[in-house]
Amino acid sequence: MLPVHYEAYGLIWSSQIVMPELQLVAPEAGRKRQVDVHIESRDLTGLWTQWDVGSDNFVARDGCLFFKIEETGLFYMEQGKRIMVSPVPGADEKKVRLFLLGTCMAVIMMQRGILPLHGSAVVVDGWAYAFVGHSGAGKSTLSAALASRGYPLLTDDVVALTWDAGGRAIVSPGYPQQKLWQPSLDGFGMNKQNYATVHAEITKYAIPVQHYFYERSVPLAAIFELVPQPDHEPGPVQLEQVIGLERLHLLCSHTFRGGLIARQGLAQWLFETASRLSASVEVNRLSRTGSHFTAFEMVERIITHIRKGVHTEL
Repeated sequence: MLPVHYEAYGLIWSSQIVMPELQLVAPEAGRKRQVDVHIESRDLTGLWTQWDVGSDNFVARDGCLFFKIEETGLFYMEQGKRIMVSPVPGADEKKVRLFLLGTCMAVIMMQRGILPLHGSAVVVDGWAYAFVGHSGAGKSTLSAALASRGYPLLTDDVVALTWDAGGRAIVSPGYPQQKLWQPSLDGFGMNKQNYATVHAEITKYAIPVQHYFYERSVPLAAIFELVPQPDHEPGPVQLEQVIGLERLHLLCSHTFRGGLIARQGLAQWLFETASRLSASVEVNRLSRTGSHFTAFEMVERIITHIRKGVHTEL
């Protein structure tokens, strides 16, 4: 099949694999911009054998990263310009795309000098606010709650950061989909019957968000680390500023697929990039206790904090 051109994370992706989650490149934009990354379907079994990786399922050489996911496929990323995938016969197509949209695209970003943080971001008054945290911290839930209050989603799962000519950190739009677990659907009063799962093995649901998706890159004003404490007694949401070297550690620890940084020889790049980001934006920690649904309480806390700050106009 002919490749289809998509746009995500500030890049143009030419793909031989249909990616319904992504936005098609508008014809006029496609004529003006060159393809940044090619996604190809190839038989990689011979190359995997040739690399002789032993028992390691992830290996990096010469600006390339190669990995294997059992019962899913082989994935190869080359110098920030190409992704090749060799699905296992009968593999779940959704699961193959999940790795393409997540790990593969994040590695491409790393290879191109784009910092991928593990988080979501929304737009408030023309500025991006990013929410980072470990899996299950509530990043997507919080951004969905903010979107329901009129603050559009910029990206979910991966926050792609670059720099503009003036030295400001810039967040590029991802693609118009969120992924929410069953408890979040319940908290929003959403019926799971209306949504498809991300793939067959998990009860995480893909939520189309075209109607509140923000399609332009915007400068980053602040980062909030989400820290759930479900075993503590329920109490009010707490917001505190992160200072000093802890900011740098926080940014490094919430880099998407950060374990692949050192494998690719990019540890120094991450340190320098995270240091630059740490010095240029506000970094906060948002803590919640108990296991009850607190997304809208967190929204009120965040918006109140933003309104007291200086990021109210461009």
